[in-house]
Amino acid sequence: MRSTHSISKSTWLVLLLGTLAAVIVQVLVIAGVGGESVTTAVSDLGGVLVIGAAAFITIRTALRFGKGEALRNQWLSIGIGIVLYVLGDVVWTYIEVIKGLEPPFPGVPDLFYMSLYVFMGYGIVSAAFAYKGLVRVRTPLIASVVISVASAAALYVVLVKDILADASVGTLEKALDIYYPLADTLLLLLPALFIVFVVSQLGRGALAIPWRFVVAGVSLLAVADTVYQWLEWQELYGAGSIVDLGWMLGYVLIATGASAMHDLIVPRVRA
Repeated sequence: MRSTHSISKSTWLVLLLGTLAAVIVQVLVIAGVGGESVTTAVSDLGGVLVIGAAAFITIRTALRFGKGEALRNQWLSIGIGIVLYVLGDVVWTYIEVIKGLEPPFPGVPDLFYMSLYVFMGYGIVSAAFAYKGLVRVRTPLIASVVISVASAAALYVVLVKDILADASVGTLEKALDIYYPLADTLLLLLPALFIVFVVSQLGRGALAIPWRFVVAGVSLLAVADTVYQWLEWQELYGAGSIVDLGWMLGYVLIATGASAMHDLIVPRVRA
């Protein structure tokens, strides 16, 4: 693999336009133009469009790598994970906007949301272990485990233990309230930190740039999910919460990482 050590303008546009779109959606929702029903529709549909675009960019980037290349399968797995999230949002939007009902929790969207961790986690972990023969992986693995377990322990203190102690919350609801923030930490953040620590050992560490975008995105998802679970537990969550912006920006950052990886690995043709 040859690295060009530079990020293209198109990749920066992915980040800029994705961020701008997410902020516009959030501003429109906060403005509350058209009343509650319109605000809900803008929030739900805006999220589907922004995160759907992130999924498209990630999968398109993956397919631009040659057949049989490890990077193709790794980023394709991550892209499929984002698609699963979008499908969950589509079902949520159908229930809330089209049918005019309160989406159940737990509900059908959670089947898609829960599945994304399998694909995204696998894509990131397989990318890290692809460098096993080139660099040390033991120390990065230990460091990422320590950081992630510490984060999970902090989550337990600030959120999980109180949810477990709440007798008013059903068993299945408790399980999902706990699953999402812990899965973000242990199934996404841990692998993302691992890959960054691994590729930072290669040359000047240019290959770590795309994965730093992924770490930033995963971290935002973890924060957004934790805040959402707390708000949902307190029955305070509503469409257009700032949490929605965190989800959108998180996936925009991951898509930016995919595009940046292509920039670094595939030489650009100059006229």
